[in-house]
Amino acid sequence: MTYGVIIAVVMIILAVIVWISGLESAQWFQWINWAAYFGVLYYCLKNWRDHYLGGYIRYGKAVSAGILFMFFASIIYGFYNVIYLTWLDPEAVDRMMDLMEEVYYKQGLSDEDVNLAMSWFGKMKSPGMQFFSIIFGTTLLGVILSLIVAFFVRKEGDPFRQAMSEIEKSDEE
Repeated sequence: MTYGVIIAVVMIILAVIVWISGLESAQWFQWINWAAYFGVLYYCLKNWRDHYLGGYIRYGKAVSAGILFMFFASIIYGFYNVIYLTWLDPEAVDRMMDLMEEVYYKQGLSDEDVNLAMSWFGKMKSPGMQFFSIIFGTTLLGVILSLIVAFFVRKEGDPFRQAMSEIEKSDEE
């Protein structure tokens, strides 16, 4: 849970930066978000591996841990988002929907398709639906990121053999 809190704090800091600076539509900042999520998940998994698992972790265990870290982070971030949408910036959803509508028209979608998409997203406006969609979306993001990050964090080996070789080295000295 501690690592979920760390990830959530980073997510909230990035969200506050977007809110204060108005970078909702900046594509380059989305890349920074992805890099930050990747980096903080890597840090958390590596730290967990090194401090609690003796320096070893299998790929599958790293993936499942990363998903759990992101799930806990999504719950905390979901609460932040409810506070943000309810009290701090209630018009944020309307701005986001206007931005999405503009993007859909730029992509060449018909009026009928845009209206259908916007009516579907209009149902997701309430803070409660936002809360659950954040949990689902962030956990799904966690699956994707964990599959990638676990590849870099995994460190398989035989801890017994390594421990025994260290004992044998100390006996030789």
